[in-house]
Amino acid sequence: MRWSLFLAICAQSVFADCDGECDASLLMQQKKDVTGRLDKPKAKVEAADCNHLIEAMGRGINIGNTYDMHQDDQNPKTVKERVEWIKSQGFSHVRLPVTWGDSFDPTSQLTKDVTEVADYALDLGLCVIINTHHEEWLKEHYDGSKYFNDKFWSLWHNIALHFQSRDRHLVFEILNEPEKAFGSWPGSGNWPQPFDQWRQQLTRQINAVGYDAVRKVSPDRMVFVSPNAMASIGTVKAIYPTKWNLPGGGNDECVGVTVHTYDPWNFAGDTGKNSFYGTVEKMKLGLYDTWKDLRAWQFNSGIKLYIGEFGIGRRDCCKAERNTDLVREYYKFAMNHFRANGWSAAAWDDPGWFA
Repeated sequence: MRWSLFLAICAQSVFADCDGECDASLLMQQKKDVTGRLDKPKAKVEAADCNHLIEAMGRGINIGNTYDMHQDDQNPKTVKERVEWIKSQGFSHVRLPVTWGDSFDPTSQLTKDVTEVADYALDLGLCVIINTHHEEWLKEHYDGSKYFNDKFWSLWHNIALHFQSRDRHLVFEILNEPEKAFGSWPGSGNWPQPFDQWRQQLTRQINAVGYDAVRKVSPDRMVFVSPNAMASIGTVKAIYPTKWNLPGGGNDECVGVTVHTYDPWNFAGDTGKNSFYGTVEKMKLGLYDTWKDLRAWQFNSGIKLYIGEFGIGRRDCCKAERNTDLVREYYKFAMNHFRANGWSAAAWDDPGWFA
């Protein structure tokens, strides 16, 4: 069972006993802007309103490359076994990436499978995050036109209608990793740069389109939106500097931002190297510094933050190297750090590249 590596890296390290000082001491030693609250598995927090939802979501795992890239077994029976494992380890939510295409078909096998898995997770008491994931029809061609806006609005309106009866523990993420036409980092192809103002505006616009479609159906369901450059921690401040820049104009308590961090890539990427840091102490100091701007932005803006993906890559070249205490400490430190700052987070797991 491929979960054995993930059990070794994530479950045991993230939830290992900690007396409150193992990671908090490092944080408090360097800065006093981080609390020492390192939560442990506990009973599900009721999401009575969106102000409590981040706490209800807590720690989670992605069921990656299953309904988004179709690399893994999509049989609901198999996926529900994974959901059971996630629940049994004390996690509070699952992120369920889905590639729907440019329209929603309520009768498709994809919709039936995703619905069965989502409902099963909700029945177990987990929060569930559903998104639109590898939507290349949009990411490669979006120009802000009515044609694309109408298609994306219809997609999200129909998704929202389909799941309308579910309670607030079902959460929507408008668009996974806006990139390409929305702006990408150098080396990602011949695409515009992420700090191009027009590309930033397109990112805010597409998020607003999806948000509006959801709100026409569900006025108080939690919705997360992403910055461009693949939900980068490096662009979030430029896209959403304050809550007033969010969809809803800062007046909607049920909207937040989600970012992804595989930073620094030379360490955490799928061909990254443990030698980038070498020791656990250097790694912790380096990661603390890597996330300092994210901490400052979230503290100053007050925007609800969800780390929708983080993790360590492990291509065939690097699998043996990754099965080490350094990597296990990464997962423990990262998850505890995110939770200490009051953010929810989900480790990325897929059939072969990560976790």
